[in-house]
Amino acid sequence: MNFHRDAGRQSPEAQDVAVEVHLEQDITRVQHATDAYLSDPSQQRRQELLSALESLDQQTAASDAYEGSVMGSAAYGFSTKGSVIGETSQNPIAEQLSGSVLRAQIALVKAAKSAVTDAGPSTLDALRAANTELTSMRSPDDAHQSSEGT
Repeated sequence: MNFHRDAGRQSPEAQDVAVEVHLEQDITRVQHATDAYLSDPSQQRRQELLSALESLDQQTAASDAYEGSVMGSAAYGFSTKGSVIGETSQNPIAEQLSGSVLRAQIALVKAAKSAVTDAGPSTLDALRAANTELTSMRSPDDAHQSSEGT
């Protein structure tokens, strides 16, 4: 018996997931707004972070609405729905992202939402920790691309 049959599989943290490109852009915008807010926790930076979070919420609402519709569903005999996180159409544009990076992004978004609703020391510390965790996972190419966009 071979008890190591799963040895060649990647752990769920290391597996890549398909993420809709507009969702990823909105998450990146939250990342940038978070960096700015942590550097200068002023009311203006808080408002910029809140705006980025609102855009992300609109994108996720559009995705939820698409997931709840019959478009692309098995009602037509074949379903590709659910193959791309954040999809809003039958032909989403997706990019591959590590599962661990996606989880770190989700943690950052949650911490950012807490920080803009209750900007106390503990929420700012949680935001800083989530941002540090995500920053440590970014590849040098990601850092280069994000600096080009600003």
